[in-house]
Amino acid sequence: MSENDTITEKKKKTAPAVVRFFQGMLVGVGGILPGISGGVLCAIFGLYQPVMEFLAHPVKNFRSHIKLLLPAGIGLVVGFLALARLVLLAFDKNGVIATCVFTGLILGMLPSLWREAEEKGRGKASYITMAAAFAAVFGIFLVLEFTSAKAVEPGFFWFFVSGVLFGLGIVVPGMSASSPLLYLGLMEPLLDVAGSFADGITGFIGGSLGFAQAVSVMRFDAVLPFVIGVVGIFVALSRLVTAIIGKHPAEFYHGIFGIVAATTLPILIFTVDFAHGTLIKLACIAAGFAAAWLLDRVQMRFAGDNV
Repeated sequence: MSENDTITEKKKKTAPAVVRFFQGMLVGVGGILPGISGGVLCAIFGLYQPVMEFLAHPVKNFRSHIKLLLPAGIGLVVGFLALARLVLLAFDKNGVIATCVFTGLILGMLPSLWREAEEKGRGKASYITMAAAFAAVFGIFLVLEFTSAKAVEPGFFWFFVSGVLFGLGIVVPGMSASSPLLYLGLMEPLLDVAGSFADGITGFIGGSLGFAQAVSVMRFDAVLPFVIGVVGIFVALSRLVTAIIGKHPAEFYHGIFGIVAATTLPILIFTVDFAHGTLIKLACIAAGFAAAWLLDRVQMRFAGDNV
C-alpha cells in the first residue's frame, strides 16, 4: 500500500469521528443558545436514538455505541463551553437587549414545535395534554413570581436545577432550558461558571496556570452539581421518555409545546419591561424570532437531505 493510500485510509477511519465531534458541538450550542433544542439537533443528526438506547442500557450497549457517542459527547462539552463566553458577553453589554433577542429566538422555535406535534397526530387528548402542561408549568411560574421563591441565590441546589434543565433539553426533543433559566435569573451565573471552567482548561493547557490554580478557577463547586443534574435526568428519564414517545407521541409533543409556551410567556409578562424602549425591545424580539425561523428552515433542509 502506497503512502497516499495509507493517508486516504486513515481519513476514512477518522472522518466519522470528526463529523460526530462537530455534530456534538452543535448539540452543545443548542443546549445553551435560546431558540435551539439540543434534543431536536440530536434527532436531526441521527444521535437521539443511540443516545437514548445507551442511557437506557449503558452496560449492554457500551461497545456498540461508544465509538459513535464518545466524539459526539466531547464535541457537546466543547460547544457548550466555547459559546458560553459569547452569550455572557451579550448579557454583560446589555442584559435587556440580550433577553429580548433570546426570547425572540425561543418564540421562533414554537412554530416548528407546533408542526412537529401536528405530524405526530392531533386530537382531543393532545389538546388536553397541552393545556394541562401549560397550566401546570405557568402556575408554577406564577407562584414563583408572587413569592420570594423567584429570588434564587445561585448555589449547589440551583446549579443542580440548571443541570436538570439542560439535561431535559437533550432528553426531550423540542425542550429548551433557556426560557426557565432566563426567567429564574440562572442563565448568567451558569454562563459565568462555564466560562470560568473553559478559562481553567485553556490556562492549564497554555501553561499560564498551574494545576492547583486551574482547579480553583474551574469552579467545581458549581460544575459538580450541574453535572449531577445532567446525569441524573439522563438516568431518570431516558427509559421513560423513550416509552412515552413510543406509546403516546402526539400527547408527548403537544405537552412539550405547552411547556415551552408556558416557560416563555412569564419572560414577556414579568421580565421584559415594555414601559420604556418598547419599539427597540419589540424589534429585538422580532429579530430573534426571524433568526430562529431561518434556522428552522436550514434544519428542515438538512434533515431532508439526510433522509
